[in-house]
Amino acid sequence: MRGEMFLRICLLLGTVLTATNCEYSELMNQKIGVRVEMLNLIYENETTITSTGHPRCRLTLHKSGWDRDTCSSPQFKLNDTLSWSTRVCYKWVCDTTKYAMRVESCWIGTPKMPVFIVRDDGCTIEKAILTSPVYTSFNRAAAIGWMAVRQKNMKYMHVGCTIRLCHLCDPACQEITPPRTCNDSRANDYEAMWNSSSKVKNLCYPSPSTTENPDGESSTAYSFNFVNVIILILVLLFR
Repeated sequence: MRGEMFLRICLLLGTVLTATNCEYSELMNQKIGVRVEMLNLIYENETTITSTGHPRCRLTLHKSGWDRDTCSSPQFKLNDTLSWSTRVCYKWVCDTTKYAMRVESCWIGTPKMPVFIVRDDGCTIEKAILTSPVYTSFNRAAAIGWMAVRQKNMKYMHVGCTIRLCHLCDPACQEITPPRTCNDSRANDYEAMWNSSSKVKNLCYPSPSTTENPDGESSTAYSFNFVNVIILILVLLFR
C-alpha cells in the first residue's frame, strides 16, 4: 500500500516537473521584439549646465559581433525579433563637445519588472548578461550582451539606462568617468584619455591669443600723431 502511494506521488511530481520544464523551455525559446526607453539624463553638477540646451544622447542596439568598441554591425530594426541567445552590441552616444558621460543603472525586462544589469557606478552587475561599457571617447561607449531575460506573456524586451553628464572642465569629472573600478583592464587607457586629450586642453586651458592687442595699436597710433602735432607747432613758431 505504501509502495503504491509512493509510486503515485513520484508520478505526480514527474508530471509537474515535466510541465514546468516544458513551460520554461518554451519561454526561453520565444523570440521577442526590443524597445529602447528614453534615456534618463542627470548632471553631476547642475551649475555647469550651459544655456545652449541639453546634449542629445541615445542608445542603439546592433546585431551580433565582438567588436564592442564600435558596434559596427547593422542596427536592429523596429520589427526585428531576438532569441535569448542573440548577442547584442549596446552603443551609447552623446552629441556634445563640453561634457563627458557615464552609463549607469541600465536594466532590461519591463518598466514594471526591470532586471538591472549595470550598477549606479557604471559597472556591470553580471558579465554573463552584459559586459561593462567600454569608452572610446568621453561621449561614446559600447558593451556586448544577451537578451537572456524572459517573463511570461512578454512581447517586447525593454531596455533603459541613465546617462550621468559632467563638464570636462569640472575637476571632479575625471574621477567620475570613465569608471576605473570595473575590473576590465581599461583603467590605464582611461587615465591616458584624460591626460592626452586635446579637447580638454583646448576647452579648459586655451592658449593666449597671439594676435596684437588692438588697444596697443590705437595707443601707438595716438602717440605717433601727438608727436607729429608737436613738431608742426615748433616749425611754425620758429619760421
